[in-house]
Amino acid sequence: MKLKELDYEINSDLIALRPKQPRDESKLLISENPLKIIRFKNIIEILNPGDVLIINDTKVIRSDVTGYVNKSKVSINLNKIIDKKKNLWSIFIKSNKKIQPNQNINLSDKVYCKIIEIREDKNYLSYIVKFSLIYSELIEFLDSYGNMPLPAYIKKKRLLNQSDYKNYQAIFADRIGAVAAPTASLHFTKRLIDKIKKKGVNIIKLTLHVNGGTFIPIKSNDIEDHLMHYEKGLITKESANKINYLKKKGGRVFAVGTTVLRLLESSKDHKGKVKAFDGETNIYIKPGWKINTIDALITNFHTPKSTLLLLIYAILGKKKTQEVYKFAIKNKLRFFSYGDACLIWNRNE
Repeated sequence: MKLKELDYEINSDLIALRPKQPRDESKLLISENPLKIIRFKNIIEILNPGDVLIINDTKVIRSDVTGYVNKSKVSINLNKIIDKKKNLWSIFIKSNKKIQPNQNINLSDKVYCKIIEIREDKNYLSYIVKFSLIYSELIEFLDSYGNMPLPAYIKKKRLLNQSDYKNYQAIFADRIGAVAAPTASLHFTKRLIDKIKKKGVNIIKLTLHVNGGTFIPIKSNDIEDHLMHYEKGLITKESANKINYLKKKGGRVFAVGTTVLRLLESSKDHKGKVKAFDGETNIYIKPGWKINTIDALITNFHTPKSTLLLLIYAILGKKKTQEVYKFAIKNKLRFFSYGDACLIWNRNE
């Protein structure tokens, strides 16, 4: 498949710069015939007792921070942790001056990171750095001095608001480690989750720490040439067993977000049975991949030329996906991280 097949046009007024309030008042497009749109909170009417809602409990770090090399300003975006004990991180840097190995970037009078290695991957340039603080101290420092890592297309349009520190964090957020939000989760409120539990729907947690690679578009003309990023994931044995048990009993599996789906597909056997997982995944789901761990995916509308949009092609096919997106645009749904959502039935299952 060629990259141009993943492109589409959208007016800027449909790109959500802020979330709906309350979150569950956003809209949900359902990919069935005919296509229809409901309020997100009415997903409760679709879910049945015994169904399984799988969520990602990763918590977003305030991973955007300003530093200085001598007197030159440097913008740092933490990507992911490489070694917690040694406090080695992969980061992205924006600077007017060339960054050199062994340079120190000062974040405050006493806090700095040292450039250990410069990595030129196929799709991007990243830096391996060692911070002067141990992991727990660094997280504390970022909580005080770091900013929420909003997507670039939002930061180009407006300044970061105090409300973003809450809005760009899912109510499920528990395990620190992400530098981007699993945005499908942003539609849930505590009130809605309480109703879902009361109905007898099972909620199961797993963890995928979303890193900065999620924002990197496909740049190669042939999608096969794209190099996927690695992300750290965890599915406990208890969670895997519970998913398989409930599925065997007839419960439908709803993945809340592409992060959940990617981790489930990374852990499965050839029959779609979920296994315990503790490691990194760079899974690249594209047309031809048989997705058989879920019955449905709840997800946002994704940016053109992205691996996430390609993942939707793998479930719905190119023609149906384009139909869904044209319908969403025609009905003025809100796109991307703070936008509306889509419920996609997995017809491959």
